[in-house]
Amino acid sequence: MTLPRSGFAERHRATREAVLASQRGRLITAMVESVQAKGYSATTLSDIVGRARVSRSTFYEHFANKEECFVEAVHTGIDIVATRIAEELAQLPPDADARAKIRSIVHTYCEMIVVEPDFAYIVLVESFKVDQAAVAYRDLAVDRFAELYRVFYNQERAADATLPELADGLIALIPEAIGERTRRTMVSDGPARVPELAPLFVDFASTVLGLGC
Repeated sequence: MTLPRSGFAERHRATREAVLASQRGRLITAMVESVQAKGYSATTLSDIVGRARVSRSTFYEHFANKEECFVEAVHTGIDIVATRIAEELAQLPPDADARAKIRSIVHTYCEMIVVEPDFAYIVLVESFKVDQAAVAYRDLAVDRFAELYRVFYNQERAADATLPELADGLIALIPEAIGERTRRTMVSDGPARVPELAPLFVDFASTVLGLGC
């Protein structure tokens, strides 16, 4: 897939390299690749150190066990996406309205599923099968997205007194629903199909927030 926004791929590569350039980053990358290829249960320490080209002793300098490495991989994947979203939002004009910011969030999120399918898989699919700590990181990410939608909505509401106060729980349904539809699409049709959902996600978020489409 060709990413639609100029410079996105280059900015993403810089972000990814900054996060994963270290020895610890190589181990995380190896964990992600192995889980994508074999599943978490079948992934062994030998798989991880072999892909990372380090010794077992080096692995234990960074992680207590396979589970801890997996949780850190989930955390890293979420942080990469969050960083990309923040950087893409920063590309918008200072006076961008809530609709423009929602479009930026949604399209960046969908594009990241394509450019980081292995990380997307462990965060959205595999984490629920593995470790409660990994799920907790995923839930925290959902909360962070919900807070962004809340901030943008409050900015729009400050300029339009006709917009009603919305419950936090209602706003939280936006990233929760988007995440679940993303997961289902990844499993049934593959990550490359997720960007096709971006217009639907934008319409959904805008409708829930009463901002129109």
